[in-house]
Amino acid sequence: MRYTDSMSRSAEHLRAALPLMTRQRTALHPITYAVWYEFVTSRNLALNQALLAQTRDGATLDEAQTWELYRQHIGDGMKADEIAKAKIIGEGLSKVLDNMAVTAAEAGQETARFDDSLGTWVEQLLAGPSEQTQSEVLRELLSGSREIRAAMTVLQTHLSHSQQEIDSLRKEVQKARGEALVDALTGLPNRRAFDQQLSACMAEQPQPGAEQPAPASAIAPCLLLGDIDFFKRINDSFGHSFGDQVLRAVARTLQGALSDGALAARVGGEEFAILLPNSSLDQAQRLAENLRSKVAAGRIRRGEQVQEAENVTISLGVTQLAAGESAADFYGRADRALYAAKHGGRNRIAALAH
Repeated sequence: MRYTDSMSRSAEHLRAALPLMTRQRTALHPITYAVWYEFVTSRNLALNQALLAQTRDGATLDEAQTWELYRQHIGDGMKADEIAKAKIIGEGLSKVLDNMAVTAAEAGQETARFDDSLGTWVEQLLAGPSEQTQSEVLRELLSGSREIRAAMTVLQTHLSHSQQEIDSLRKEVQKARGEALVDALTGLPNRRAFDQQLSACMAEQPQPGAEQPAPASAIAPCLLLGDIDFFKRINDSFGHSFGDQVLRAVARTLQGALSDGALAARVGGEEFAILLPNSSLDQAQRLAENLRSKVAAGRIRRGEQVQEAENVTISLGVTQLAAGESAADFYGRADRALYAAKHGGRNRIAALAH
């Protein structure tokens, strides 16, 4: 989870970020806020250096610069085509809203004209007109009714088309949202999806002070972090294409060994995370050992032959969430467990209890 600041701390960051945001040449949207929020927290050194360089001597940021800073330093490597797709969807929605506003304005004008005419006709009828005048007023009333009916028909047609366009945009948004949460190479959820799932899982946990289960048999979220051993050597020896095959094969192995409710995600180059929402630490360790042995036993084809020259293995770190613990601390302890497995000889698991 990217942000773990308390309410009071985040309010301080808000007060510090707002003056900086308002000096820029960009709208005050969430992307702008994310950039300046991270700047004032000093949590993102690369972003701070880039921002200071671009705003030197009183220079200000425009939309393009702000989006690029977000893409490079915050948006988990948000690709240019993702940004382009988001802009296309936004422009499409803006066009629909503009069209609806114009159509509604035209219909309003027709209604106002009819209302004025209706008032005039009523006054003429109340004044005791001749039969000829009454006949003319009725004809005008009939003509005006037809005009307002036609205007309402046009409005309904335009609204129907707008609804179709909105439905199409909604589908595009859903598709883009789904693609943004999937790792294109392995088909697993990506780091963004993992962070969202971890955040949701943490939100369901008892708050500090609530009655907790006994530590010896506690069932709580467990986290496994796995890293393919000597992956750089695999790429250097057999090429990146084979390295991609290895990543896909490991991803299939991990996904295939999980039960319902568990989440496997690719969170880095050759690093994977597995979130078990309800598990004991012993169960998580057994799963980790099962995954390790399955990966080690696998054989991956390179071209037409099974690749035998490189034994692909994975090291895994395992831990369990402690009561009241932050997502950052939870993930950090799993990372330390992975580090222990790596430095203990690789192709093994290591567990750290809270």
